[in-house]
Amino acid sequence: MKKILVVDDEKNIRTLFRDELEEEGYEVATAGSGREALDQIEADVPDLIVLDIRMGDMTGIEVLQELRKTHDKLPVIMVTAVRGLKDDFTIWDSHVSDYTTKPVDLDDLKAKIKKALEA
Repeated sequence: MKKILVVDDEKNIRTLFRDELEEEGYEVATAGSGREALDQIEADVPDLIVLDIRMGDMTGIEVLQELRKTHDKLPVIMVTAVRGLKDDFTIWDSHVSDYTTKPVDLDDLKAKIKKALEA
């Protein structure tokens, strides 16, 4: 069973993603902050991370930069409320599997997760 870590500071988003992804057969862990996510990854590396960009303690970009120091191949799907953001971050090209915008189309997110895990 593939393990996914969902990182978002909004509890309702974490719960929604967890419930939807568990229905798809994934094991899902959640983190409400960037620091919590990095601590969880250090303890138990997931197969994929769904990572929000805007969070309180650290941005998703900062989490990604820290993550890439030790886990350069771990698939990451970024979640943002800002449309067109991918064009603004050159880091995305080599360090992110994909991205999606809020409000998230759950079927689209599931398809992106499946594709990233198969890559």
